Amino acid sequence: MRTLSLILALMLVVGAACAVCGCTTQTSTAPQVSEQSTLMVYCGAGIREPMEEIAAMYENETGTMISFTLGGSAQLLSQMELVKQGDLYMPGATAYIESAAKKGFVNTSEKLVYHIPIIAVAKGNPKNVTCIADLARSDLRVVIGDPTGPAIGTTTKKILNRSGLWETVSANAVAKRATVNELIVDICMGTADASVIWYDLYVPDKMERIEIPKAENDIKVIPIGTLTFSENPAEAQAFADFVASDKGLAVFKKFGYVIYPDPKYEG
Repeated sequence: MRTLSLILALMLVVGAACAVCGCTTQTSTAPQVSEQSTLMVYCGAGIREPMEEIAAMYENETGTMISFTLGGSAQLLSQMELVKQGDLYMPGATAYIESAAKKGFVNTSEKLVYHIPIIAVAKGNPKNVTCIADLARSDLRVVIGDPTGPAIGTTTKKILNRSGLWETVSANAVAKRATVNELIVDICMGTADASVIWYDLYVPDKMERIEIPKAENDIKVIPIGTLTFSENPAEAQAFADFVASDKGLAVFKKFGYVIYPDPKYEG
């Protein structure tokens, strides 16, 4: 009986020691990993760089992951309409988010920064391009954005229509591109002499810029909107608020964007 009592006592001591040391087999000591949320953003291709930096900041602060579907603004809207999935939409102009809202896709939206068109030409401006009318010259290889696709395409058409030059430039253009990034590549690689791109995407060591007077220009505002079919509406709104915060706008400013509103571009 005494032996049995000693054995039981030893078992209790060992059991207590194992509990203190975490060596019991009944209790798992593996850390509990919380499931990370992922938000999907339909993002205009020309806005990729600042948005990727903002997304990285947000992921570090909150743990929420951000994934992007990149493309022309109209292309993204069509994709969104087809799949009816995703959390946020960030096109290159408010007209696209207004179209999405009319279709019932947008919960909330906010204007962020300006998209200002300029004429981009080869470094040194060897063809002496000085104004929007020069894009109609027959000696220039001009590339333009597809007027049915990216925001820069619809904007270029509006600018040229104001000057009565759209038909000529459209007919003579050597290419119509699906994204503004492709236009930039054309100028940087020397496969085109001139194009209309956004001011914030100008590459100083590869090209020259010619500003378009405000009266002739078609300046846009970049918005961000949350989507009605988001499965994480509160988190989508939180990310939209972060993009529109001082932290987010500071990133846009670093990339050369003008913050909305600005008296220079209003009225």
